[in-house]
Amino acid sequence: MDDRAWRELDPSHPRYRQVFRTYLAHTDEKERQRDHLLDVVEALPRRDVFVDAGAGPGYFTAALAPRFRRTVAIEPDPALRGELRAACPAAEVLPVPISAAAVPEPADLVLCSHVLYYVPEAEWRGHLAALLSWVRPGGELVLVLQHPGSDCVAMARHFGIRTPVLDGAAAVLDDAAAGRPYTARRHVQPASLRLPVLATALEVSELVVGPLDSPAARETVAAYLHEHGGDPSGGFLLSCDQEFLHIRCDG
Repeated sequence: MDDRAWRELDPSHPRYRQVFRTYLAHTDEKERQRDHLLDVVEALPRRDVFVDAGAGPGYFTAALAPRFRRTVAIEPDPALRGELRAACPAAEVLPVPISAAAVPEPADLVLCSHVLYYVPEAEWRGHLAALLSWVRPGGELVLVLQHPGSDCVAMARHFGIRTPVLDGAAAVLDDAAAGRPYTARRHVQPASLRLPVLATALEVSELVVGPLDSPAARETVAAYLHEHGGDPSGGFLLSCDQEFLHIRCDG
């Protein structure tokens, strides 16, 4: 590791969305997460209302909405809301942060996928309390973040980038539930990044370690990729397993 000050890529910067598109083009993460969520939906005792909290461009909103009578999508980012409405025009879109949202009726499923990265951990308890308050008895809250054992999280830690994981959410769950009975379980869904050439691997690495804005930074990350992510069949292969925390509200 060089003496560069490693920093995260700013999610509000256009470069972030460009790199994220490259990431999605080379991973099976979304498809594997979608398949697991569809299994979750099938196991629900009822499928009336779905809330996608931090819906982004609406990929999972659109995938799950046909299984429910009503879908509410929370997304404060104006640019993402445009994509969300195009992907799932039937969803009711709330253009506010999760902490300010007023969900119109209790939900059978509340999904919060890869959102807690952008919330200070000191505020997680309040966010979880809000999310749980929207779940009807017998319904489920599903939180998703990268699994701490994935290659992507290991790479971030190597370069001094702290990546939040669901242990932090589990630690404040009792306080957030405020005495409401619940049952929690975890699930790990394997996923991988297959990156055909070094240039693509370096671009995607910006999501993990931040902007590679100097030759020294690129050389350092390239050396890490060759050592830890080289694929014998060619290119680079990194795991990006997803961890789910399923919280069933008893009652």
